Amino acid sequence: MNIRNRVLLGTIGLAACGLAQAQNVTIYGTVFQFLENAKTSNATASAPADRPDQVGAGAYTGVNTPSLNRITAGTSNLGFRGSEELGGGLKAIFQLESAFQVDGSPGPGWGARNSHVGLQGSWGTVSLGQWDTPYKFISLPGVHALRLGYQADQSPVIGNPGFGVPATTTQAGRAGAKPDAAFDRRQGNSVQYWSPNMGGISGRIMYGVNEGKTSATATAPGISPTLLSASLQYDKGSLSVRYAYEQHDDYFGMSQLGGSAGATAANASSTDKGHKVVAVWRSGSTRIAGIYERLEYDNDDATAGAVSSYKRNSFYVNAEQGFGKHSLWAAYGRAEDGSCGRVGGASCSTKDVGADYLSAGYVYRVTKRTELIATYYKVDNKASGTYNVLPGVGASIAPGADTSAFGVGIAHFF
Repeated sequence: MNIRNRVLLGTIGLAACGLAQAQNVTIYGTVFQFLENAKTSNATASAPADRPDQVGAGAYTGVNTPSLNRITAGTSNLGFRGSEELGGGLKAIFQLESAFQVDGSPGPGWGARNSHVGLQGSWGTVSLGQWDTPYKFISLPGVHALRLGYQADQSPVIGNPGFGVPATTTQAGRAGAKPDAAFDRRQGNSVQYWSPNMGGISGRIMYGVNEGKTSATATAPGISPTLLSASLQYDKGSLSVRYAYEQHDDYFGMSQLGGSAGATAANASSTDKGHKVVAVWRSGSTRIAGIYERLEYDNDDATAGAVSSYKRNSFYVNAEQGFGKHSLWAAYGRAEDGSCGRVGGASCSTKDVGADYLSAGYVYRVTKRTELIATYYKVDNKASGTYNVLPGVGASIAPGADTSAFGVGIAHFF
């Protein structure tokens, strides 16, 4: 090798070394597969005489999904996160996280999970991108025995109101579809701020921008779909208490729950709200967690007799007991029927649109990076309920159909 090439290689090596020192990058991820037997049963065969106002008579098909075996991937993901020192205690930060499937199923695209870029200092973190809302976030750390999500977690009855709304969603803004009514969401087109922890108190706030804003026309109103989500958390010793509030303006979630179509001359705007309280207590190998939630949907509707509002409460409790590398857990949740309102003040029925939720499982933590799990879960819908799991069993769920499943899985974290 001549002297010129040696100098060139040395220069490249020094530059790479300098880059590595200036920027820290971590590669991480989860590979998870869950093999289960699942089915739906007890779908209501015909519309009840006292059918609730938000469920059409034609929805009562009585169709169930037969018992089947399936493999789901939960939250398998690959991510890159890093930071660069900018001086004066300031850092540039980034994260790019993607979901992937290892069972042959099609998955979401590159960067479809929590991904952002921002600045971090002693004053906190501000970033732009796509991330779990603060409302969703407070239901994650320490609430469930499983670190991977969706396999028997709280999402069937927390963060969604039923009526075919998915248990969780990733969305950049209003889409004019069922996910517009979801409150368990990863929000794109957003800016967020995370405060530092000050004496055990920390908070987050997110604003989902109004890229879907429109101008009024002769036949349609101008709308400005925005999302605001904020949380406050207090941690002291073995106790963590959290509260979150989220508001969706002009998302017309009520239009997905049996209300009239939104963004029309008669239904020009909407406001949907969520309130959630979470508590987690740990003592040694014992953990108890609970969630209470209230969802409220309101359309500014002038259509005579239309269902224009819906409110419902739900709760979820989870307990885990560890025995060395082993642990057992069980959970129960309920989404109540709630109440609805009509334009003009006529009576409105929400009879039997709620659901109960049961789940239990076992976790064997072989190492810090590898876990074996076994779970059972059941969503027990009332006669007109349509609460579901993620991913759903079958293309859709008929009113009254109960979802039940049991299975085993393996997860590896890297």
